[in-house]
Amino acid sequence: MPSSASPVFPLRDAWLPLVPLAPLVLAALLLAPLLDTAEQLSFLAVDADGFVARPLRDFIHLGDMMSYHALAAFHSLLCLAVVITFVLWTLRLPGRQRRAALIFLAAVFALLAVLVLYFKAEANRVVLVQLGYKAICQLIAAADLPTALVAPGQCFREGDISHLTWLAWVPTFSGIGATAFAAAFAYGNARDLPPHDGNDEAAWRAALDRRIKALQRSVYLLSAVLVSSTITITLFAHLPTGLLVDSRELALASAVSKYAGGLSTFWGALFSITLMATFATPALRLLGAAYGAAQGTEGSSDGADLRNWLHEHVFQSIRRQFATVLSLLAPLLVGPLSSLLSSVAGL
Repeated sequence: MPSSASPVFPLRDAWLPLVPLAPLVLAALLLAPLLDTAEQLSFLAVDADGFVARPLRDFIHLGDMMSYHALAAFHSLLCLAVVITFVLWTLRLPGRQRRAALIFLAAVFALLAVLVLYFKAEANRVVLVQLGYKAICQLIAAADLPTALVAPGQCFREGDISHLTWLAWVPTFSGIGATAFAAAFAYGNARDLPPHDGNDEAAWRAALDRRIKALQRSVYLLSAVLVSSTITITLFAHLPTGLLVDSRELALASAVSKYAGGLSTFWGALFSITLMATFATPALRLLGAAYGAAQGTEGSSDGADLRNWLHEHVFQSIRRQFATVLSLLAPLLVGPLSSLLSSVAGL
């Protein structure tokens, strides 16, 4: 067991809360050269002739918004359920592991607070906001719909939050919150595994097996959240396309549809990387403990049973799980669904 004098959250782990947020920051850096283009796109002046004439347009808009409302509500409730699950799992961790997870969670939320403050101060210079929200919002606002969804110029204005803004950002922050709680639990779950000394073989195996299974359940839960996030963003990105169905500006309709598809694929890839970043370090820590135990029994006939157990219950188990997630649940695979979801808008 770890010494009680050792720190609950050692300084060598201080960089780990950055890992779940790293894909988002990396994406912003990679897209930075597109900022000027994004600003022009978000202030695109769309001629009224580019939209479907009323009342057909209003019916299309109503149907699309009902679909998006339902999906956004489902996603937000799913995230809430996942957060509650991870909170309960974290509270059930032993004392030191629980404290380590809570410190990790506090560090993640502190970093998120810094990002939010920067986002609030530099909203017009954040490329992810320009590409992912404001461009779509401006297109919808330009349609001059007979609803209180959003008014022209209201997409991002201090002290004047539109209904569309709530619909976009509540699901977004729900997904971010679920990821933060998942990362904190995964970190605490992988901490303080007793060293393998052969004195209590059954207890050591049970502890490692319990942590491996907890990690696997966490991966499946967060995969569901990130898949739901990708589908929600995909439908949001396609909201303007329904307003351009059968319009006289076919080139504009095609361009908006392709833009929405590219945006969906981008976020699907980003969420896939986030999934791997969230669980990579805890998984490597557990794999390192298992590998160290296997190496410690190398050449020993008594260690053959342990090595076989580790191969089946740890190495093969984690390999099978990640193969399953990547092939069936990885959010990147949801990107192609944009073409299917675009049919909701009639394209």
